Amino acid sequence: MSLLNVLKIGDPLAEKQLAMTAKPVTDFKINTLKIIVADMIETMRHYQGVGLAAPQIGVSQHIIVLEVANNTRYPEADNIPLDILINPEILEFSEQYEADWEGCLSIPERREQITRPSSICYKAFNLAQEQVIKTVSGFHARIIQHEVDHLNGILYTQHLDGIYLQQ
Repeated sequence: MSLLNVLKIGDPLAEKQLAMTAKPVTDFKINTLKIIVADMIETMRHYQGVGLAAPQIGVSQHIIVLEVANNTRYPEADNIPLDILINPEILEFSEQYEADWEGCLSIPERREQITRPSSICYKAFNLAQEQVIKTVSGFHARIIQHEVDHLNGILYTQHLDGIYLQQ
């Protein structure tokens, strides 16, 4: 496993890459996919993130890792077991919205209040290429929405106008 650099705003090349729409994963059998995921997990944990999307490390693929466990950046958050989402797609957004603070490893030292749907239903594949469909709420839903935004070239700061743009 390798600790990777997280692309950050302020770097013009990084900003260009973060604004691009990532491509779906088409080959689950390649060893490279497992290496990318392992490196993403190590990087997320090292920087005390609760989620990381592949575009944040310069990989234009629909891959998200997330986990909340004894995180110093989010000490009050409930634990969420490590999850790997490949080709995630949000199927349904709740009609209830909630505002909460968000930060991003690609926008260090900044947090903003962002309003998002309070629960979602999503589908994704895991590394074994099994499809998973789940409904999650609260912080868990917020993390997935934030990371799916990264896959679509959207940074959380683009939601600062108070309008949530459902994909």
